[in-house]
Amino acid sequence: MQSSTAPSSDTAVVPSQEPDTGHPATADGASGDPRVGWSSAEDAPAPALRQRRDGILPTVAAALSVRGATLTSTAARGEHAPALHPLVQDFLDTLTSAQRDRFTGRCAETILISRHLTAADEERSKRARRKPMTNGEARKTLKHAKLTTRRIREDGDPLHGGFARPCRACAALTAHFGVHVVDPATDTTD
Repeated sequence: MQSSTAPSSDTAVVPSQEPDTGHPATADGASGDPRVGWSSAEDAPAPALRQRRDGILPTVAAALSVRGATLTSTAARGEHAPALHPLVQDFLDTLTSAQRDRFTGRCAETILISRHLTAADEERSKRARRKPMTNGEARKTLKHAKLTTRRIREDGDPLHGGFARPCRACAALTAHFGVHVVDPATDTTD
């Protein structure tokens, strides 16, 4: 008669764990995670893009720095334009057709200024919020603000990472609110 040594109900068999990842280890000590070892630093670079993709690229990314706080955004895509702060929307609505582009209001610069003004509007006291923010108050919240914009392109595109000048509407918007547009490569302010 053979005796079996099955674990009792009060003891559990726990497979050994890898100390670094917490993934179960196999008997020979290799990882049980099939993704481990799929890539390494020695792998070949990504294949060249042979066909254009209809995705988010190319686009523009921007960063707005105001008194040590930095907001980042990319240009908006989609069927509907983003909801903008009323002061920003009012300013864009007053632009002439010579100052507008078909994508006016979707630029990263416009979205960032709008987000900053919305946050500043929400930080106002209840009493101050009874009245809408004025252009003067908006300029005060954007005092010493700096904005930079970069092109985001596919791998291998020579324009990737380069400074992108604001469009006509954004140039007028940044001038209206006193935001300095900066090209970090040349370290100059427009």
